[in-house]
Amino acid sequence: MKFDAKKSLYVGIAALSLVAATGAATTNASAKSYATATSNAQLSSDPTTRNVTTTGTSALYTKAGTLRGARVIAGKATLSAYGSSNSSQQYFRAYRVATTNRGSVYYKVVSFNGNLRGWIYGGKSTTSFGGGIASANTMTNASLPTTTTGYTLTNPAKNGLWVNPKWSQYKAQQADMSGYKSGDTFTVIGAATKTREGWLYYQVRDDNNASVTGWVFAGGLTAKTTPTPNPTTPTKDNSVQINYINASGQQVGSAYNWIIQQSDLMSGAKLVNGAKLNEILANSSELQTVINKNVPTGYTVSGTQDPSHPLANTTVGSSIAVYVTATPTVQQYASKLSYYDAKTGNQIPTNYLKDNTYPQLTTAQQAIFSSPTQTTINASLFDNAIFQAGNPLYSLAGSPQYAGGNYFTPAYTFDAARTKTENANAKYGDTIKLFYDEFNM
Repeated sequence: MKFDAKKSLYVGIAALSLVAATGAATTNASAKSYATATSNAQLSSDPTTRNVTTTGTSALYTKAGTLRGARVIAGKATLSAYGSSNSSQQYFRAYRVATTNRGSVYYKVVSFNGNLRGWIYGGKSTTSFGGGIASANTMTNASLPTTTTGYTLTNPAKNGLWVNPKWSQYKAQQADMSGYKSGDTFTVIGAATKTREGWLYYQVRDDNNASVTGWVFAGGLTAKTTPTPNPTTPTKDNSVQINYINASGQQVGSAYNWIIQQSDLMSGAKLVNGAKLNEILANSSELQTVINKNVPTGYTVSGTQDPSHPLANTTVGSSIAVYVTATPTVQQYASKLSYYDAKTGNQIPTNYLKDNTYPQLTTAQQAIFSSPTQTTINASLFDNAIFQAGNPLYSLAGSPQYAGGNYFTPAYTFDAARTKTENANAKYGDTIKLFYDEFNM
């Protein structure tokens, strides 16, 4: 048998090479090493400074990722989605920190919604966040509203107060509202928006109980309603001019401009030029009432009116004629009454009074201020029962007014002493000045 030395050499070399390669592989596998933890501690800084967002560059592990036995809880794609989320529920809170013998820092984090919890690479520093996480500002400061007072909670069961806005912190808690009473008003003391959602929240304090305070969704507050001031100037869009005409066709006294208020209208009716009163007024007889209240002294509304112009056809912005007859009992020296503010000495305008009119007296009551002779008025006149409580000239009811940034309703009570002094030399036929003390309601 022949022996092929060359072939045997090649076979031997190949066998030796295979053995050498196998031995090298075994040596490398045995040499693979894992990092070891050199510290693992609870974070003690202010929890609100430990809110973070994930960057998507590192996965979330059951332990520091380079330690033996570390398993992936959430991959980079999942954490990238959390980091770019529009939901505050997908922020994280860091609460432990660990370091390895290789100088790496890992933080243990939990998502605000509680769905993810584990360790994530945080860079090389234990005093700042890096690597797979970054600091997050869950709220962004906002401007206070123009009006900061007078708010009420629209629905406390749905939008109550929170110590921090809901989901703006890990395990955000509702505020203690045990001291709250329905109808309490609140003052806004802070404002911020959720960084991700953009929703506006207000920090408020109960005006009746300062211990009731917290954050509330802006949509859960109701602002105080500011009543619209009653118009005081007649225009073609809000008034009707009433002209009183005697039997000779002459105007008696001054025309009266009735300014129609929103409160006089039917629900949904619009006060505009040309609108028929019988289609917009809640009380169809109100025009007749106004006519009767403002008849010039010494006259009454005639029982005969122009049939071609019935009151039912009166429109906003129009002028109407009302026929009146002289009252037979009107005496020769009849004094007109004027009304003054005792404090300012100024005449009280009709727009400060309810229904924009002075007290309406009966013929008998008007006779108290009349005399067949032009004699000096005795001071005892102002002790008459007509000036006592429950009678027409005892008080004047005011209408809501707006001044100095506030709404108020003036009211007036008769000042007999001042009235007597101011009319000491007045005679029948003169205009009598009646003085009233004002107080605000």
